[in-house]
Amino acid sequence: MNIPGEKFELDFDDLQDDSCPHAPPPMNFVSDIVEKTSNTAPVAPVFTPSSGFPSHKKRIPKNPSRFKQRAQAATQAPQEDNRTDKQRISDDNAARVAAMSPEQIEEERNELLSKLSPNLIEKLLKRATLDDPIPSSTPKPQPSAPTVEDDPAPEPKPIPRPVGERPDAIPKPPQKSNQKKDPVHDIDDAAPPIYDPALFPSADKYHFPVPPQPDAELDPSSPDFQQSLHQKYFPDLPSDPSKLAWMAPVKEDFDYHPDQEDLLPSALRFDFRGEILPPRKARELPTHLGLHHHAEAPNAAGYTIPELARLARSTFPTQRCMAMQVLGRILYRLGMGSYKVQEITNGLWRCVEEGRVVEGLEEAAAAKGGHMSVKAYATEALWLWQKGGGKRMQAQ
Repeated sequence: MNIPGEKFELDFDDLQDDSCPHAPPPMNFVSDIVEKTSNTAPVAPVFTPSSGFPSHKKRIPKNPSRFKQRAQAATQAPQEDNRTDKQRISDDNAARVAAMSPEQIEEERNELLSKLSPNLIEKLLKRATLDDPIPSSTPKPQPSAPTVEDDPAPEPKPIPRPVGERPDAIPKPPQKSNQKKDPVHDIDDAAPPIYDPALFPSADKYHFPVPPQPDAELDPSSPDFQQSLHQKYFPDLPSDPSKLAWMAPVKEDFDYHPDQEDLLPSALRFDFRGEILPPRKARELPTHLGLHHHAEAPNAAGYTIPELARLARSTFPTQRCMAMQVLGRILYRLGMGSYKVQEITNGLWRCVEEGRVVEGLEEAAAAKGGHMSVKAYATEALWLWQKGGGKRMQAQ
């Protein structure tokens, strides 16, 4: 299909010349090359090291860091104090005393006198007197101007003695002049200050060293053994025989004795299994079984219920564990009726109630923290009490 049209031509060169400005020739921006003379001296070439490693370079900056500049300024800022520590403390004390009123000074003085010992106060007062500056009432003499009279006369030269003459005797040393020197004040020669004796009460007792005593052997079987022991090893300490009574041999007593016709329930003794020990058997048991202790009737073995109740509240865990174990077995036997005599059973229940044995076991078992063995033995004792019936005192 043919489309009719007209043919025309476009001149693109004319459009480009009219729209874009002409650029200047590039030679206008480049000037002539001129060689200038240099004023610096020529530098010798630096050769590379033959080892193949680069040479060491100092990397210290020319200017110090700002932190170092601030540190130097801070150290130079405070003024130097030429006073010594002693002078500085003395000045501070003097300024503090000057700022106090007379009542405050008197109060502080009385407090120091009441707290410090008299000997220490006397030493401090002497030291304070020695440290005080000596007031100079007369001015120091100024050195006089040198005069002709003060110059020493020239010594005459010795005349040579002719040969053959006998020499004179040895000359005597020149005698010292008896002129008195000017007195110089010596602090050590100063008289001690006078103090009020009421400020320093005299001590009632004085301790003096005792000469060594002859090394005499002590006889433990002697009736005066305790007194001799104290005199030999502790002569300066006060004597208290009651504290050494446990070392004395056990005297024969009649507590829990086989000759007794009747016994109280609180005096009955038990072994570690919770069984009652008769007086005759308690006297015959050996001491290595661990049933003897320093309490009532030390010659008899076993523990009473009041003694076990006290040991169950001891601060020593081993004693508490032993006492709780024995009390649990006694409570089990009481509940089961192992002690056949009713009067004995009622009396023992009364001892349990008076000693608050069950309450102490419940408190130890329910305690938070503490010794774990104590809690275990307390729980076991309560379990035995429940196994025996868990009864309370049945006596009216």
